[in-house]
Amino acid sequence: MIPVKPEIISFLIADMLIQEKGTNKWSAIGIFDRIRAASFPYIHPGLSLYIRLADAEGHYDVRVEFCDTSDHVLALFEGISLSIQSRLHQPDLAIKTANLTIPEPGKYYFKLYFNGAFAKGFRLDVEEVPQKLHG
Repeated sequence: MIPVKPEIISFLIADMLIQEKGTNKWSAIGIFDRIRAASFPYIHPGLSLYIRLADAEGHYDVRVEFCDTSDHVLALFEGISLSIQSRLHQPDLAIKTANLTIPEPGKYYFKLYFNGAFAKGFRLDVEEVPQKLHG
């Protein structure tokens, strides 16, 4: 059986994701779509991605690429597998990054792939903010 392309019903970028034991419910702390940094390259110590799917059935190899506007891949998150038994199930997953390097201000994208096929991209805006001088 060829897996159906999943529908992405939620995509969040957050400072932290917590999954409750017992209920398996997720909590997202510090949801954002913009980073403000004083200097570049900026290294984000750790952000998390929350993804919830619908209308999927079968086995999926999931890959997320972090790209700039020229489609240069700056970071790659792979080795994630999902097996979904029923299209009625709405599975979710979390991906934690560490030391994500952002070379300069601009627009960036998290691009999702299922079994090698592009599904959708989600934008992250990065702004430079002037450092405050103390004195």
